[in-house]
Amino acid sequence: MVSIILPSQIFIIICGTADGRLYRVDCVAQAHAAQNQALCVIPLQQAKTSLMGSLTNFWESRVASVAKNAIHALQVILYEKSLKILALTNASLECWQMAMPPGSTAQLLWSHPVLSIMQKQAQATAQLSLCSLSAVSMKGSRHNVAVLASAPGGTLALQLLSMSQTSKPEELSTHILDVTKAESTAESATEERAKWRCCCGQKLQVLIWKESGSAYRWTVETGLVRQVLDETVLSATVAANAKSPHWLILTSSKVVQVAMDQVQPAHSVAVTAQPPAASRRPAVSQALSHLTGSSQAKPSGTPQAVPQDEVFQLLQTAVYTPAQDPARQPSIQQLARMVPRLQEPPGAANIIAVFSARVIDVLPKQWGRALAADYLQQLCDKEDFHQTFLNTLEEIDVIRVLDPDALRVLFESAEKLEAVSAVREYENEQREDGQMERMTLLQDVIFDAGRLCAAPVSAPVEQRSEQEIFYSCPSTSAEAFFGAVSVQLAGLETSAYADTASTQLEQALEVAQAVQNVLNKTHARHQELIQAYQRDMFRVSTDTPWWSAGLTVRTALQALADTLARLAQLLQGGDPAHFEKSIKWLLTMTETVLVSFTQAMDSCQAAATLQALNQDYEQARHKYLQLLLDIAQSLGEEGGGTLLVQRVEELADAHRAYAQLFEVCQLQGDDFKPHSIMMRHRATTSGNHLDLEQSAVAYVFDRLFTDGEHERLLSFPDHFKQDLTQWLQKRLASVGSNRTRATSLRRLTWLHELRRKDYAAASRTLADVTNNNEGDSATVHRAACIAKLTKLAAVKGPILMPSQEDVDYVNHAHTKIIMLQVQEALGMGSEVVHPLSHLLTACLSDETPPSQVCYVFLLLGHLRPIDRQQAYRKEFQEAWLKLAAATDWKLVAQHSQQLSDDQISSFLRQTDLCNAAQTCYHSQDCNVREVFPPEGVMGFVVDQAAAGLDAAAKQLMQGAFARGVHGLYVQPLQDEANMGSPTNMQAD
Repeated sequence: MVSIILPSQIFIIICGTADGRLYRVDCVAQAHAAQNQALCVIPLQQAKTSLMGSLTNFWESRVASVAKNAIHALQVILYEKSLKILALTNASLECWQMAMPPGSTAQLLWSHPVLSIMQKQAQATAQLSLCSLSAVSMKGSRHNVAVLASAPGGTLALQLLSMSQTSKPEELSTHILDVTKAESTAESATEERAKWRCCCGQKLQVLIWKESGSAYRWTVETGLVRQVLDETVLSATVAANAKSPHWLILTSSKVVQVAMDQVQPAHSVAVTAQPPAASRRPAVSQALSHLTGSSQAKPSGTPQAVPQDEVFQLLQTAVYTPAQDPARQPSIQQLARMVPRLQEPPGAANIIAVFSARVIDVLPKQWGRALAADYLQQLCDKEDFHQTFLNTLEEIDVIRVLDPDALRVLFESAEKLEAVSAVREYENEQREDGQMERMTLLQDVIFDAGRLCAAPVSAPVEQRSEQEIFYSCPSTSAEAFFGAVSVQLAGLETSAYADTASTQLEQALEVAQAVQNVLNKTHARHQELIQAYQRDMFRVSTDTPWWSAGLTVRTALQALADTLARLAQLLQGGDPAHFEKSIKWLLTMTETVLVSFTQAMDSCQAAATLQALNQDYEQARHKYLQLLLDIAQSLGEEGGGTLLVQRVEELADAHRAYAQLFEVCQLQGDDFKPHSIMMRHRATTSGNHLDLEQSAVAYVFDRLFTDGEHERLLSFPDHFKQDLTQWLQKRLASVGSNRTRATSLRRLTWLHELRRKDYAAASRTLADVTNNNEGDSATVHRAACIAKLTKLAAVKGPILMPSQEDVDYVNHAHTKIIMLQVQEALGMGSEVVHPLSHLLTACLSDETPPSQVCYVFLLLGHLRPIDRQQAYRKEFQEAWLKLAAATDWKLVAQHSQQLSDDQISSFLRQTDLCNAAQTCYHSQDCNVREVFPPEGVMGFVVDQAAAGLDAAAKQLMQGAFARGVHGLYVQPLQDEANMGSPTNMQAD
């Protein structure tokens, strides 16, 4: 009976019987329970459309009948798109393939004559009979298969094979087992007809049992060992675990869990094997002894209190001796007593860290036969030994005392071993598919990496190939692999593979697939380590990024992305299949590059390193995503550009590439999509406030501001009002000396504040605009006018009883308005806003007519506080002198003798001196009386301007001034109404 799990929570149980019938049970998971359908008995001649029908088809199509080729065992293997059914018949092991879903036609892939091979190895007259079959999944798509045969008298034959998804099986070894010494005569007679069964484990351990209950465990190292159980064994399976793989044995009433390393030597049985199989553990142990012998130089700084050779020898015994071997326990006890001293020296020179690296870098004396599985099998053995090493450290509780750098060596060693194994897995798969029959760029990478590793290897390597060195030394070859990728890709255009862009693409994709496979397996191993050693994994050193996201790896990934980008551009417009493949892998490598940067930043806490990483990450993110967007635009909708844009959008969204997300919105013509992006990527600090520098909100605001889309910037929905307020405040605070940018930002600020009806804030911002003269005169004039209105709108309390602060604010705004109006009246241009000193100088210029000299009094009269007027006494007096001199008083005195009093009065009212006095002392808010009282002005004018005049002329001058001061008649200042003066007063 076999069972298989199918997609959609369905599993199928297949049973074969002696009468040639197959039984099928379909089980569908519903909620948390499985609902079993009724057992369906399907004869071999029926149900052609079901899974059993397909099985029936291929058994009926065989030359011999089912009766002559009885099926002794079935094993079903599920791949992604197909089922493979291993069938053990009378003489052979057959493999049939059936595509998914069930019901499709089955096809015979191969038939392996296991019986004849085993019979030759047995060298006995007794006839063997095939009786049991077991397969277990290994790394990649490979499976180890155990086939068991039995003969009368207690002889068993065991053949171990390795098979992949596409290739024929490879023989690993064949062993003849004698179990007669383990069973009494009575027991053998009772169980003579009982069938033998087997279950293959991942470490080439095999559990063998009789249906009546006798159970044994077999490995190359230990031979056949009796497994004592108190009940009859019904079935068994393997449960994989990163730390301790074990058997699950189903007995008549319970399930027993037995660790694979648990051995009971008291019930060992003598075993003979033809040919003798060499034990891997002794071979590796001898190699390790060579590396850790007395001639090995001690690392500098190792404390003499903990002899390195002694510790290495104890660790070697603990790691390479089976768990239940009595010889192991003294080593464990002695190591446990050394724990307080094993933490020295710190870092990579620590004894435990050094031993960890050497476990994975053992250089065996020979790799064995040059089969595709040899290197991988050796690497799998190293993984087992290194895991045993980690378990041993946990057993003696030494991991807790190791410093972060030493811990990092331990766990990175495990990952590097996994990485190199992944390279070999991929190479094996390519060889099985016929892709490695000629030299490829990937093989060049492996050879280059091997050459890079040759120098650091301590053992002699003269007789070893670069490939063998590469697979022997993962501690250096894992990173060297990525370094070699960068080197080979740099020379791809001038290499032997540079015939065409398509050829280069083929080679580059092979390397990309291998790299992707390595990173996927390494990441999976990293997660396993976190689950198994969570406390210690979070204690490792974080001074630099984790090795699998280090600079060497990131450089190789970027080299791959650059190569694919170059080839995609060359292939565009050519073969559509090659171009599509290049774009697909460019997307994949872009994602891998970006993920590598995020992993590097997650695994490092050094501030300077993080800052540099983040800068490189942002550059790479913009470079590759923008390149993909440019390609998508060039393709257009009909050429697949839309789908590429969608894929880029997904990547940009995952990595917060706001520039590309914004570009996507622009390409799609969606003005509202940025709103959802901004809501999705709101970065917050611990205080739950918007961190503008890390948010999509900041980018969109910055982008719209830079592009001059100010109206769109102010039209965001209400839930972005506070965000925009904070953004404007931050940008204004950092604007520096950029006056143009400050003007635009402040204008946006008061417009936004008016939109929010925050009139008090708007009035303050407008005051800054007017005070800093931001913009041309028209802009500042408008700002001053609006400032007055907003301040009035913001007044708290009765509008007719404003506070002094509000009054001062309005007065200040009005002063600015007067200054701008004077600037305009003087014709000084509107590009810039002139300060008060410039305006006064212009008013007192020789070219300025007397009517404009009066503007001096308007300017000074609105200064607040009024004591500021005192600083401009000189300009004030100069204005009066110019106005007094504008009239020829001597000539007026001569003509006055011929005029009546009314005519004289009328004439005086029209003089510039009279009009100036009216403007100075009777215009609203032109308060100069306190600082410049009329009496003092009159005295100054008479003393200075009237010098040399006769009495009649002086009297006329005084009369003109008096009429203006006392309001006997007031004529409006020229253009005063147009200037927007607060009031134009007339004398009563």
